[in-house]
Amino acid sequence: MQFTNLFVSLLLTTAVVAKNKNGTSTKAVTDKSLCKEMASLTKLVALAANETKLADKTDNNATKIAEIQAKASDASTQLTTMESNATLVSTCAVISAAQKTEDDCEDISSMTKLVALAANETKLADKAKNNATKIAAYQAKASAAAIKLQALQANTTLTDACTSITSAKEAAKADKAATKAAAASSSSSAAAASTTSKSAAGMLNAQCGLAATIVMVGAGILML
Repeated sequence: MQFTNLFVSLLLTTAVVAKNKNGTSTKAVTDKSLCKEMASLTKLVALAANETKLADKTDNNATKIAEIQAKASDASTQLTTMESNATLVSTCAVISAAQKTEDDCEDISSMTKLVALAANETKLADKAKNNATKIAAYQAKASAAAIKLQALQANTTLTDACTSITSAKEAAKADKAATKAAAASSSSSAAAASTTSKSAAGMLNAQCGLAATIVMVGAGILML
């Protein structure tokens, strides 16, 4: 039930509304956008607190340093307010874990392809246009990737999650293709309208299914 409620909060728009300079509502703010803002504020505050990085970031320009510190002061106040919302903090933790999991899965996929390419002399020569320097560069990258890949693949929780995410993406892709085909085969405007409605519903279900898989995976990893 806790996961279900959390997932619903990730999909539905929150009651927070963005305001333009005239005070009128412009668009609803989602939990995901709030979490992104929190992450941005956290980085700004951390930057302002690190004299070395701040000096490097501003080329040691006193005016720029003062501007960043002023922004960080305001950001710190806003961040404190946001972090006082326990529900938002826990939601952001799940979103962050889900995003990291998806990123790791993408890394596994890309590194697996790179290692396989480096091990295939024919494909590697073709990819590098038989350029010895480029071939050596690919092999060096593949060697480094193999070490990281081995570490990621040793995490069975992660690999199981990647399998689930891949399956969800394939199902969403298949559903999208099926609904598009159904819409294309409609022979009348009325039928087309009906099919388009079903198509939109099908795509939404597929997207929600994929989002649910990724978010639930993130929540599951946090519970380990």
